[in-house]
Amino acid sequence: MWLAVGGSERPPARGDLKPELIASVLADTWLMDYEPEGERLRYRLVGENIRARYSFPLVGKYLDDTLLPQARDKVRPYFLACVQKPAVSMLLGRLYHQRDRPGYGERLLLPLLSRDGAPEGLIGVTICKQIFESRQEAEERAKRVIVILPLDGSPASEEPD
Repeated sequence: MWLAVGGSERPPARGDLKPELIASVLADTWLMDYEPEGERLRYRLVGENIRARYSFPLVGKYLDDTLLPQARDKVRPYFLACVQKPAVSMLLGRLYHQRDRPGYGERLLLPLLSRDGAPEGLIGVTICKQIFESRQEAEERAKRVIVILPLDGSPASEEPD
């Protein structure tokens, strides 16, 4: 859907999105608004599967306020890279690492740009395929790799676990 509604020159704007084209993953999808003055991302919408991972509502909350302190330095940079460069980011492996009962799966982050090219936010999909009983079990059994692929053609960066 992201490729279909975006142009060849830029990623799509939030208003271009067509949720009906991704009905099968809407429960795993989330949207964030970008506030450039503070370099902050705020949850605008979260699917049911994302909502179920948290004990508090995400909509309206800033990303950095939802992360545990030990996760901020790892998570914030790859989220911000997507909207600021812009870039596509993929995480494969351990998810929700600092939370109780971490998971294993995939996360895809895609930038949204206004029609004039200004960063608007992100659309993301997080599919958690397995839940571990503890952080220790997750660390022992699941690695993680984060790939950031800038849309300007510059080299991708990879952050192994």
